[in-house]
Amino acid sequence: MSQRSKESPKQTRDPAPTETWASQLAEQTKWLRVVLVVAVVAAYLTSLGGTFVFDDFPRIVERENLDNLASALRGMARLRSRSTTHFSFAINAALFGKSAFYFHLVNLLIHVVSVLTLFELVRGSIAWWNRNHPPHLNANLTGFVAALLWGVHPLGTMAVTYIVQRHESLMAMFYLLTLYCLLRGRLAQTAWPWYIGSILCCWLGMGAKEIMVTAPLVALVYDRCFLSTSWRELLAKRVWVFAMFLVPATILFIKNLSIFKAGTSANSYVLGAHETASAWLYLWTQAGVIVHYLYLSFWPVQLTFDYDWPVANQEREYLLPAIFVLGLLVLSFWLLYKRPAIGFVAIAFFFILAPTSSIVPIIDVAFEHRMYLPLACLCVLAAMGLNAAVEKWRANQSDESKYQTILLVGLTLAVLLGIRTAYRNLDYHSQIALWTTTVEARPMNLRANHNLAQELRQADRLPEAEQTLLRSIAYCEQHGYESFPLHGDLAELHVNAGQFDQAYERFQVALNAASSPPENISEYHTLLRNRKLAETRTSYGALLDLMQRPAEAARQFDLAIELRPDVAQSYVMAGHAYRKSGNLEMALARWKKAVELEPGSSDVARDYTMLLVDAGHYREAAERLQQYVQQNPDDLPMQFQLARIQAAAPDDQVRNPEVALKRCDRLLKAFPQHAPEIQQVEAMARGNAGQTDQAVALLETLRQKTPDTEAEVRRNLDMMSARFRQKQLVLLADKNVKR
Repeated sequence: MSQRSKESPKQTRDPAPTETWASQLAEQTKWLRVVLVVAVVAAYLTSLGGTFVFDDFPRIVERENLDNLASALRGMARLRSRSTTHFSFAINAALFGKSAFYFHLVNLLIHVVSVLTLFELVRGSIAWWNRNHPPHLNANLTGFVAALLWGVHPLGTMAVTYIVQRHESLMAMFYLLTLYCLLRGRLAQTAWPWYIGSILCCWLGMGAKEIMVTAPLVALVYDRCFLSTSWRELLAKRVWVFAMFLVPATILFIKNLSIFKAGTSANSYVLGAHETASAWLYLWTQAGVIVHYLYLSFWPVQLTFDYDWPVANQEREYLLPAIFVLGLLVLSFWLLYKRPAIGFVAIAFFFILAPTSSIVPIIDVAFEHRMYLPLACLCVLAAMGLNAAVEKWRANQSDESKYQTILLVGLTLAVLLGIRTAYRNLDYHSQIALWTTTVEARPMNLRANHNLAQELRQADRLPEAEQTLLRSIAYCEQHGYESFPLHGDLAELHVNAGQFDQAYERFQVALNAASSPPENISEYHTLLRNRKLAETRTSYGALLDLMQRPAEAARQFDLAIELRPDVAQSYVMAGHAYRKSGNLEMALARWKKAVELEPGSSDVARDYTMLLVDAGHYREAAERLQQYVQQNPDDLPMQFQLARIQAAAPDDQVRNPEVALKRCDRLLKAFPQHAPEIQQVEAMARGNAGQTDQAVALLETLRQKTPDTEAEVRRNLDMMSARFRQKQLVLLADKNVKR
């Protein structure tokens, strides 16, 4: 009888993947969890001192009713985009107000949960894998090292420390929980509660960010690689689970189907531009982006908040990266076939990146937060590789020695990465620090230079802002980048400082620099350049308007319109300039186009209507005013304008003093504090309705109540009264009506 057959039942249980030391480690799993939590909190403790930055302001700080939980819940019920994250923001605001500390704290807690989930997922998957395959990997150690490296890696800081990117971290948490619950359902005797949990996490993840749409596919491949022996078994036992996964994924796909249409855009600069880049051009550009992501994963030294990554213009810019990435993709599929455990992790990296790094163009080509969850795949591969390397290189050593080596290497890397993460989080303590590091990393980044200059200006550090732009201008000119947008930003600094002459000269320099476009520039890059040049001309026109040179300003606005004929604001500014120069017809033409471009803008409609009144187009003005006041009943100046037109318009078909009197009566009740102004319009209506005596009496009463200091108002009232006596009504109340 062999020695094994003589062992007691307790001794004849299935051996663990490793011997005594590893078995002891398995019993101490709870301590590994504690180490993970302590390590992650230590690395991200500095994030709690961060402030709101960039998109945090419109999405959180300036958002009204953020703490309205009922509204947030309705958004989730209606499957609104990213409603899960918005609900988490609402809870934050309802409990703690708009405190940056508590927003950071919740982001950190989400990250901690994700790290622990990754640990449990990896160790559970490997332990299950080891039941039917040679146990080359220690489940606890591999899961611990993978989760530790991911938890403290500085490349994850943007998704954790940048508050608004909770979209990314919350999605990643639900993504991992979806897979983990699927695993636990396979292991549990009663599986359905875990499967329901997996479905729920999948649905919630879909409401966190659109990347979750890849989760059903990744979960399917995971199930086949780790949990099922065949596709038949998978479909027989869990087809209903995957069918439920597909429901929110299908809804999300349909809601975002428009991004596949022609004209979907990728953008290289700032301020809301949406120039188009083809899907294929975007795909080729992503090859270089993915290579950069991989570089940062292994050498996270120069992290960047905003890349302003240019879309590839020539083959030489993307050919080598494309070959490299394509090779990795082919290798991943090969591993999926030959070594499913490794292949799944590798292919999951590409699946998760696919929505942002494939043929679906996105305005910004590269952002580090997009690597948050794919980075977890790389950390798992690194942990598996470290385990395999130690097994090979120290084959003659004891298991305890091998795993001590793995722990030592993993902890050493974690300390180095954690220190870098802690320092990176300090950049989020102020917008100036964040944009400064961005400009240092990418001096040609126009958006970063613009935002840094604006932050320095708001902090009354104009000399530093000027020097920052001058350094970037010198860098761009030295390395062949166009610098005219930076000259424009520098000119705007002078404008804000009241240095109009210096600003004028700098705008001249900017336009001279823009007069010679680069050679061999693609159509897409021409569109981008035209947008930047249009912005420069618009800013120059605004300066000329401030310098009381409206005709020249109008010319600059028209040139901007030629470059970008779809921007309503350019038409509005041109309309203002033409109006100041006395050319009302040109002003009307520009404003009319602005209304066509932005039919829902009440401000544009309001200004256009006021101009129609000034130009004597009373009929059209009255029609527009009727529509406007119905939508904006509290806009007193526009109510005045409508009442004034109805009271005294020269056009008999427009003038209706009886209606004007009724409107004045309603206005007096709604706005009694503005009674003098309203009564002037009432007097005009009465005089034009044949009630001359009442009109004169009302004007006399108003004159007596008007202080002697307002001589001009009293003089106008006298003139109106005299003309009413002569039954000659004219529109002389313009200066007394507050617009």
